[in-house]
Amino acid sequence: MKAIFNREFNSYFTSMLGYVFLTIFLLLTGVMFYLVNIGYMTASMTGFFASVNRFALFFLPLLTMRLFSEDRKLKTDQLLITSPVSTWEIVLGKFFAAFGVLMTGVVITLIYPCVIAAHGSLPLAETINCYIGFILLCSVILAIGAFMSSLTESQIIAAAATYGALIFTVLLGSVSSYVSNETLVNILLWLSPIQRFSDFTLGIMNFEPIIYYLSLTGLFLFFTTMVFENRRLR
Repeated sequence: MKAIFNREFNSYFTSMLGYVFLTIFLLLTGVMFYLVNIGYMTASMTGFFASVNRFALFFLPLLTMRLFSEDRKLKTDQLLITSPVSTWEIVLGKFFAAFGVLMTGVVITLIYPCVIAAHGSLPLAETINCYIGFILLCSVILAIGAFMSSLTESQIIAAAATYGALIFTVLLGSVSSYVSNETLVNILLWLSPIQRFSDFTLGIMNFEPIIYYLSLTGLFLFFTTMVFENRRLR
């Protein structure tokens, strides 16, 4: 798995995709930090993450659209299929490569709470929870993107399918405001990863949303593994 991770992670920066992603990510987060925290002179980063979460739906598929599609198009996936490496190691190696690029950007954004702490009182527990929630939400998006990429050899189709799935989850949360049945509302909100992020903005560590995000990430990675395993058996 380490060899696959290194290969995939390095490929992001040999193809410029990693630089493009980090540029977009840091530009957007920088603008949001300026508009939300500096513009409104607030130490709370909940508004910042609420805005960044929406943008994450659109720039994270850039990392996943090529994960499996490119190998499939170039036929290099045959080397992986016939290699002695397990299917899980292949999927996790590729997933963690995309996750590693994301975390590179996330680590750089730690400068924002440091700026707040240097000039005011940073709500530490709330900020840590927001970062944990954001990382877990992004892991779900990356897992969904990896699954979509495993289904096609076209990077454009993989990205479009990922966008479609993510927009659908956003709509679930929006539709809930028009539903009167409380049980149905709770189901719709539960199914929407974006809506679940609000649990992390309270400053209290709640393990229910953490388990939810980890389970959803694991589920889509399992789906991806099954797709890859099916191709290996054929």
